[in-house]
Amino acid sequence: MFELSKRYFHLPLEEKLKHQIQEKNHGYVRAGQENLDSTDQKSMDLKEAFNISRLTNEEDLPALFQENGNFRLVNQFQFDCYSLCMKLLKYLAIGFEIDEDYFLSRHKWDEDSSDIIRLLYYPSSSSLTTEKSIRAGAHSDYGSITLLFQHEEKGGLQVFDRVTKQWCDVKPYNEMIVVNTADALEYWTKGFVKSTVHRVIMPDQLSPDERYSIAYFCQPSNTVLLEPIPSKYMINRVFEKDEHAKHVLNHESDKILTAGEHLRLRLNKTYAY
Repeated sequence: MFELSKRYFHLPLEEKLKHQIQEKNHGYVRAGQENLDSTDQKSMDLKEAFNISRLTNEEDLPALFQENGNFRLVNQFQFDCYSLCMKLLKYLAIGFEIDEDYFLSRHKWDEDSSDIIRLLYYPSSSSLTTEKSIRAGAHSDYGSITLLFQHEEKGGLQVFDRVTKQWCDVKPYNEMIVVNTADALEYWTKGFVKSTVHRVIMPDQLSPDERYSIAYFCQPSNTVLLEPIPSKYMINRVFEKDEHAKHVLNHESDKILTAGEHLRLRLNKTYAY
């Protein structure tokens, strides 16, 4: 997958622009188009991305993805990531002492969902015309779980400790998957499970290399309600939202959102469609 990603991002810009990002969150994101940190509307992210939605038709992808079994490779990778997420969610349900299929029933493979594979490319600092040190702004992910694959031990990923208010480096290791909990779990557990706030920075002036990573964003089915789970641990629990939760989660209304509605609200802050 990383070799395929490298080949894609080194295509001519005009070739990549043939499949620009669309409202269904599928397609190419050029450098400087996206702003993940909704608290800083002036700073755009220094990265490129290509989103591949679930059950994408082969003809909806660039020609590169239709060559030499690449489409089959992408589909298998996506299903393997989905299967791993279902195992993690099953164990989480067991931990909360609810039906072990509770989360699985809200992430059915054959239902309308906004799961995506996201190929990510961070250009080297020497190729940039800005001194900005943030490659991807501070944000949490919008679904249930994110799997992050990092390549060649290139650093830069940081997570925010919402208790100490400090940024912590996440050291990359080959063949390691970083698992981020995301917004849906914070909704479902009334903040018991926090959505992971993270960002990507230039690691240091001595390591200006380009960086590649691949993320799998596991989303609930679009019509699933983000309401508290039927766990004894939720009884009498008050969802006390910290500053991040107040900013990105629905706090202006008592309406319970669907996963699709929450995703659309978050994407509208990230892009100007």
